[in-house]
Amino acid sequence: MLPATTTKSEGIASDTLARMSPATNPQLPPLRVDDPKVMRALAHPARLAIMARLAEVGPGTATECAAATGLSPSATSWHLRALAESGLIEEAEHPDKRKHLWRARSSQLVVANSRSDGGAASRELLRQYLSRGDRQLEEWLSVEGEQPEEWREALSILNAKVEVRPEELDELLVQVKALFQAYGDRARVGGEAGRRPVTISLRAIPEVLPEADIEPRS
Repeated sequence: MLPATTTKSEGIASDTLARMSPATNPQLPPLRVDDPKVMRALAHPARLAIMARLAEVGPGTATECAAATGLSPSATSWHLRALAESGLIEEAEHPDKRKHLWRARSSQLVVANSRSDGGAASRELLRQYLSRGDRQLEEWLSVEGEQPEEWREALSILNAKVEVRPEELDELLVQVKALFQAYGDRARVGGEAGRRPVTISLRAIPEVLPEADIEPRS
């Protein structure tokens, strides 16, 4: 999961594009991102992987983060510095002064629509984030046959359609987020035999209506 994205609650609203995941470390406050330059800096698979690793596991070096990116430590270091220059992460103290330790500034990013560029940067960031989730599914499917039967049967994909007003959608997503957070809090207490991390993705996507059905703004 990433420090990155929902809305006021956890979905899509007019002011906020997304909070890419519920907070993985409640001690870190949410970080609002509304600068298209910062969004473009984040919209990269390796950088999203770094952000997720730092938010979920904690501070790490370029070598440690390279395991998440699949890149060399030197290439990962370049991405770490780009994230730091954008204000998304920061350097932390390391016992070995020769090494650089990096930490997330937040475990949850609130990404606003990038109005100055017509929303292009925020849309690209959202596409990259969703692509990350799709790659996780492909990774599972590639090894599914080797997994225990109970976990193969546990895989679930749910699609549902509801008719709601924007404020009702916010309320629904707040409730879902609270449920996710409860299980996240349990995970932070410590591991337990038989458990493994599971990524649950929620996409609340308004349907595109025919122009005649769109209510005029008051």
